[in-house]
Amino acid sequence: MKKALITLSVFFAGLLLLVISGCSKGDELVLAKVGSDAVYAKDLDEIFERSRMNFISFNEEFTHRRAILDSLVIRQMLIQEAYKKHIDASEEVNRIVLASYDRFLLDVLYQKEIAEKAKVTESDIKDFYDKLEYKIQASHILFSAEDTANMILDSIKNGASFEDMAVKYSVDRSAATNRGDLGWFTWGRMEPVFQDQVFKMNPGEMSKPFKTRYGWHIVKMVDRAPNEARPSYEKVQAEIKTTVENIKRNEILEKYTEDIKTKFPIKMEKSTCDYVLQRRASLYPPQLLETLPKNDFDMAQLDRDEKELVLATWDGGQITLGQYLTKIRKIRGAPKPDFDQYDSLSVFIFQLNMMDLLALHARRSGFEDDAEFKGRIKKFRELTMADVMENDSLPKAAPADDGEMRQYYEDHIDEFKVPAKIHVYEIMFATHNEASQFKPKIRSLSTFRSMANQYTERSGKRGTGGDLGLIEEMHYPELYRSADSTPVGEIAGPVRVGDKYSILYVADKQAAQIQDFLMVKQRIKDTLDQQKKSKAFEEWVEQKKKEVDIKIYENNIRSSINKGKYESADSSRG
Repeated sequence: MKKALITLSVFFAGLLLLVISGCSKGDELVLAKVGSDAVYAKDLDEIFERSRMNFISFNEEFTHRRAILDSLVIRQMLIQEAYKKHIDASEEVNRIVLASYDRFLLDVLYQKEIAEKAKVTESDIKDFYDKLEYKIQASHILFSAEDTANMILDSIKNGASFEDMAVKYSVDRSAATNRGDLGWFTWGRMEPVFQDQVFKMNPGEMSKPFKTRYGWHIVKMVDRAPNEARPSYEKVQAEIKTTVENIKRNEILEKYTEDIKTKFPIKMEKSTCDYVLQRRASLYPPQLLETLPKNDFDMAQLDRDEKELVLATWDGGQITLGQYLTKIRKIRGAPKPDFDQYDSLSVFIFQLNMMDLLALHARRSGFEDDAEFKGRIKKFRELTMADVMENDSLPKAAPADDGEMRQYYEDHIDEFKVPAKIHVYEIMFATHNEASQFKPKIRSLSTFRSMANQYTERSGKRGTGGDLGLIEEMHYPELYRSADSTPVGEIAGPVRVGDKYSILYVADKQAAQIQDFLMVKQRIKDTLDQQKKSKAFEEWVEQKKKEVDIKIYENNIRSSINKGKYESADSSRG
């Protein structure tokens, strides 16, 4: 029980993630009653399955499940007490729930509109497996426009080198080094449209330009060979099912996103875009202006009214210039369109606001009335209530005073010991013989450092003179023990480190020290306060258990465990 109490905060954090990411259906098997409230097998399974622990016996798994159930019972007591104190209506709880409201909407939207529609059949799995029979080697050139792709294709047909054209024209950055070569790959490793095209080609064949989400491609099919690494169907069946499911989900999601684009077309306010470019031109001389990007603007140069200019609108929303500039500050790496690229800017703004648009669509589609959504919101609210109850509403223990902190310091003095350290320089060699031969040649630290720069095989230490700095025994046990028995200014070793050998120059030694009380006072206070809080919580739990009628159905816990996996293990050992 004590272990369950100590880990309760971690347990709640895991539960919050589970509720956000989705709840398993489970069955209605009751494992415990806390007053009039039931704790179901599905509640326990959500935590248990996320832990992904392996057990060697039925009893070991039962013990782990029992500990989780204890925590669930405690959680339910906290929720019941939170309702009594009307924490469910508190501003803090409502604020936290409201902040996560759209995430739950999107979660249910994804579950209903995407995940549940990506059903995988046995035929789908078998078809995917059959396509793993061969591997393909191919090269490609990626273009941003179809016209460019057709022009380069004509050049290649007239004798230009495919590889040279890839280096010169491909917008795939890797082409500069791999000359368009994609190497060998199997079915499922490439974008669906791309692999559909490539796998139906013959060696030596070159495709016409075709489009994927990345742009326009010309592909040269280099070779096809048997996939000798393909495992048996039984071994990869489950993995293939997951892969095909993900592919289907991505395809459905991509189409769904396109539908949302149609439902919520982004209308650019070109006058605002033009104003930004004019304002830009008025601020900087022409020569400097040519070096500045046209896809951003210095917010400090805009007054409040300028920041409020509407940049784009859609059904049910809009984005101002100030909001847009603030959002793009948080984006790293993604190219941003110039303010005069209206169509590209429209697509970019859709992507920036896609989560908001999906949430708006979910509301209009009635997902707020969905039973699954209501259940998740209720559960999240109650988890939040339990967290507030535990951390803010239970009786507080008195904070640790100076006397208690001083006593803790004296009773746990080893916790505040700074370990001894030794400043060493090292030259690492491949063999014991090499290390032994070099050791007698060194007479000074400067010679040692010079040789370390030339010979040491420790990664990253050439050029630093082999300086390892102040080392502790726990980090470099072999080196530390050898250096500890060597006087300052002398050379230790050879010392075996893995499959290599090192010699060491001992530059300095620092004895172990005890940190001063004032230096660690705050750390001690935090430790004692947490201990007092945990003790007060344990006392509260024990008191509530005397007040609340709690029933644990251990036979139901046992029936929720798959006994077969342990029976087969026992028989194999026998």
